[in-house]
Amino acid sequence: MIPMPASTRIGAHQVHIGIAEAGKMLAIKGRHKEALERYREALRLAQSAQAPDVFGRHYLQCVLESLEKLGDFVRVVDLATQAADAVGQRDTPFHRRDRASLLERAAVARLRLDERDAARDGFAEALALAGREGQPLSAMLLDWINRGLQITPVRIAEAQRKHGYWAVRAETVDPVRASRALTIPDSGSEEPLRGR
Repeated sequence: MIPMPASTRIGAHQVHIGIAEAGKMLAIKGRHKEALERYREALRLAQSAQAPDVFGRHYLQCVLESLEKLGDFVRVVDLATQAADAVGQRDTPFHRRDRASLLERAAVARLRLDERDAARDGFAEALALAGREGQPLSAMLLDWINRGLQITPVRIAEAQRKHGYWAVRAETVDPVRASRALTIPDSGSEEPLRGR
């Protein structure tokens, strides 16, 4: 791969960040399939711009959140597990937190698929990497599993909200950056993302 000049990379970073923000705005509006398209494009552009790993990891979390909101728990498990395995044995604080977060997301999806034993193992592994303070949702759900409590989707959703599980929230999105970076075609017209 031919290295990109620094000034070009900065411009490219603004583009992938804007596309990801547009995806987040779509996700907030419940348009997760369209959001997934934006996140995938942001990932592709971030990789081609040689963006730091943190961008790709954040965009992957956004993809996993939209898949989870769509109820595609099998794909969440597959992607999160593959990504956690790819992080592998890199033993920096960033990589441990990243792996713990991915293992937690896979475990939540397994719990939603009623795979309690696999979920228990995933939560325990996440906690071993990040500790109870680092993964409070994992600690809570593991405790519920170990106590044999009934864990309904409503209880899971309440716990997710309580522990700030979702990265894509209205207060975390920058609509100016999204609308500045691109327009999103809607029914054949090019209209800025604002107002939808």
